Amino acid sequence: MAKSEIIKARNTSYITKEDYVESVKLSTNRKIKTVSIALSLVLVVVGGYGAFTGAIAYGLAFAIFGLVMLVWELFISYNVLGSKSFKKVVEENGTDKIKLKIDFYKDHLVLNNQNGLKSELKYRKIQKMGRGKNVVVLVFNKDYAVTFKKDGFTYGDFETVEDLIYTARGMK
Repeated sequence: MAKSEIIKARNTSYITKEDYVESVKLSTNRKIKTVSIALSLVLVVVGGYGAFTGAIAYGLAFAIFGLVMLVWELFISYNVLGSKSFKKVVEENGTDKIKLKIDFYKDHLVLNNQNGLKSELKYRKIQKMGRGKNVVVLVFNKDYAVTFKKDGFTYGDFETVEDLIYTARGMK
């Protein structure tokens, strides 16, 4: 990063548990989630068929397992996984929220967390961008994502950031 480079936007966000859970939903691979739900439904159907054709114990076991998987995927997984990850992060930081400051430049962003760690990330490496009710998630790979609040901009706005990202990724 050159010293003369101009900040195009700045976001200072305090990520709460609810925001973190929302970011988990946005960054989840939808294909894997869809396959899991489909397999759960198959188990329910196979189990129901088995229960009605004489293999009652096996049929009920399959149907119940399928229903449990379905309920987990549709209603529970995001909250459990998001809450668990959030708890780990706040315990490491010793706070009840995650504070992030993100400076957006022409072709990259610089992320500063509350521990003073600084990361420079190129927009072209973004694999997915998710927009939720309160947060935006930039997924760089399966293990690394950046979450920030839509209303956390102290300079610039989300539209500016979106334009920067699309331009750097050759989508504009």
